[in-house]
Amino acid sequence: MWEKVREENLNVMLAELLAESGLKAIGEVIIRRKMPDVLIDINGVRVIIEGKYLGKRGELYKKACERIDNGLCDVVMMVEYVKLPFGEQKQIHIDQKEIKEALKIGTFNVGFLTYVDRVGLEKWIPELKEKQSQFLENIDFQDLVAFLMGTYDTIFKENVLDRVIEKMEEKISSFSSRVIADAPNIDRLKEVLELREEGKDEE
Repeated sequence: MWEKVREENLNVMLAELLAESGLKAIGEVIIRRKMPDVLIDINGVRVIIEGKYLGKRGELYKKACERIDNGLCDVVMMVEYVKLPFGEQKQIHIDQKEIKEALKIGTFNVGFLTYVDRVGLEKWIPELKEKQSQFLENIDFQDLVAFLMGTYDTIFKENVLDRVIEKMEEKISSFSSRVIADAPNIDRLKEVLELREEGKDEE
């Protein structure tokens, strides 16, 4: 019967648990609620939680892409609620405290979508491809926290944009060097083409 709990409610409670957990080790954590979005602000980095029940992964990914493309956040944490053990006796009414407790010992599938995935920055830093979002199956709450922190560290603490700019500058510099090295000798070219400098008499 736990599937009757609204997904939005689960998302809010999950955000509160994340704010109370290891995310505090990163820095200031602020929760902003504006249904249907639940946004966690971590040191200015905006993370939206999109959570749905099993069987809606396509819809989940589509929503995540919309959030990134519309500039609403920097990261979307996509969560599939696999199992939340409320107990057999909880079939009519489940309060917020019980939802939190169930989330703490629940099972999830989770993936992350970031602006890096959407704009293709991995072509400049190939190793990012390995760190891009793959759904992790049947993980617990502590693993979910760890993966969120890992995504934050990879994308924002490692200064991905600075690394991309550095790679681009290297490419431009390499291209410029090749152009200069391959540039023709103008005087020799004139001689070959039998061109004379302006002002000289023609024969």
